[in-house]
Order: sequence, then structure tokens, then C-alpha cells
Amino acid sequence: MLQASHQSPVMMSGASFVVSRGVCRRRLSHSHEMEVQPEAVRDWSELPLDVLASVFAKLGAVDILMGAGLVCHSWLEAAKVPSLWRYVDMEHHDVLRGKKKKSRDVLCAMAKAAVDRSNGELEVFAGSEFVTDQLLKYIAERSPSLKSLSLDYCNVTNEAFTELIIKLPLLEELLISLCPFVDGDAYEVTSRACAQLKRLMLRQGPYGGIRDGALGIEMMHELRYLTLVNSDIMTEELVAIIDGCPHMERLCVRNCSNIVVDGTLRAKCSRIKTLILPPLQHMQNVRSRYIFHPDDSVFTDKFDDWRSS
Repeated sequence: MLQASHQSPVMMSGASFVVSRGVCRRRLSHSHEMEVQPEAVRDWSELPLDVLASVFAKLGAVDILMGAGLVCHSWLEAAKVPSLWRYVDMEHHDVLRGKKKKSRDVLCAMAKAAVDRSNGELEVFAGSEFVTDQLLKYIAERSPSLKSLSLDYCNVTNEAFTELIIKLPLLEELLISLCPFVDGDAYEVTSRACAQLKRLMLRQGPYGGIRDGALGIEMMHELRYLTLVNSDIMTEELVAIIDGCPHMERLCVRNCSNIVVDGTLRAKCSRIKTLILPPLQHMQNVRSRYIFHPDDSVFTDKFDDWRSS
């Protein structure tokens, strides 16, 4: 350690530096020296709360809960600002899969913490296989402002899902992907409870069960965007949906083997701006029902895709 009463020369790139009494002097020649003041130490914990919150807004819910919010007391307070928790995406983070995957209990606890911090302002929630019936109930009781819900590979029950849906009158976006126990009854409840629903994306799986059919979608009269993947919907049911949803702007139907695409159906769809239908019937019969088409990539960036449309 250097003492204030000593001078210590340091050689670097042909020039020498002398440290004396906390000041660094660069010796440029035998007769001249240039003082270089040490940099001021920045205390990031003293940043104003609104500035910290603005920075945290660039992070995701998981990164705030597991990182930024744990640094110090002031950062923790900033991490509790309700506006940071309007959008909670717990579907696309490293802690959900692979070597960094956390247990279901830990992930559920994190999701509940996010809901609590939103203080009723939660608008978007996206969760994957860690989501339980209990978590859906927790969200239902504390998130009356929820407008967008995504459940991916979740083994939640039909009862828990419907109990949540009936408490979300402001819901505008709903994505259900490979949730085997959420069936047609739940979507009929959705059509009655969520009068403002505008975007619906349903991806069924090869798990069989009761035929889902039209799922009450024809009663979602405000629907603008609809994506159906691997549904066993019939042609006449799709026609009923088109007739019942006069504001439809985008319709994507993929791997739905019961749909017969002909001139009549295409004429019925003529008013829809963006139309993606299965191939002709003779081609359909030679394709696997559960192979994704490239256009199904809408499931990857679903919320951004919807909002930029």
C-alpha cells in the first residue's frame, strides 16, 4: 500500500508516474509534470428512484427478481415500483429450462412476488409449465387489469382456468398452447366473460380427448386475430366463426385436418386482410397433422407480433 508521505515512481510506455499524497503526477520531462486527479467514486445506490425504475424497465421480471432488486436497499425499493410489473413474461428465460432451470416452487414464488409488486396493475402475464392451479387463482384474485394472458405447456385444470377467465373482463389477448386439460367448455366461458377479446391463439396437441370443435369462438364478436393450430374444427364451424366475427383481420389455420379448403371457403374469407389456410385437401392427407408450418412462428414473438400488427 502506498503511504501519503512517500513518492513511488511507476514506469509505463517510456513515461514515469509519481504518486504523492493521493495525487498522480505524470512526469513529461525533467522540468514539467501534469497532475491527473483520481476519478470520483460513483455511488449507484444514490440514483433517484425514478431513474433506477427507468433503467429496470429495460430488464425482464426474472432479471429484476433474481438480480437488480437484490443489489442494495435502494435498488430493492426501485424494484417494487408497480409500473415495472405491468408486463411479466416468465416464459422465455434461462431459469425455465436447461442447467439454470429453477424448481416449480421457486418459479411460482417469483410469479406471486411479481403479481404482488404490480399492486393490481398487471396487464400482461406469460407463463409456462411451472404454472399451477394455485398460481392461476392467485393471479385471478389480484389482477383485475389483466389484458393479455399466455399459457404454454401448462397442466392446469379446466376449472382453474375458467375461474381465472371470469375475473378478467378486460382481457384482449389470449394464447393457449399445448395445455391438455383446457378444453372447449373453457373457451365458451371465455366468449361470455371476455367481451373485449380481440386476439386468440390456440395450439392443440396430439393428446386426444373430447373434440374441441368451434370452442364457442363464433361468439367472440370483437375478435380481430385468430390462429388455430392442430384443432379438429370442421369446415362449417370455421365458416360460423367467420360469420360471427365481422371484424376479423387475420386468420391463420394450420394442421387442421378437418378443414376442406375450396372456392366457397375462400370466398367467405375474402374480406379478411391476412389469410393463412391449410393446403388443398389432397395435399393435407399426406402430411402429418402435428408438423408445424414456418408461418406458425407467430407463437415465438406472440405479443410483439400482435401489437405491431
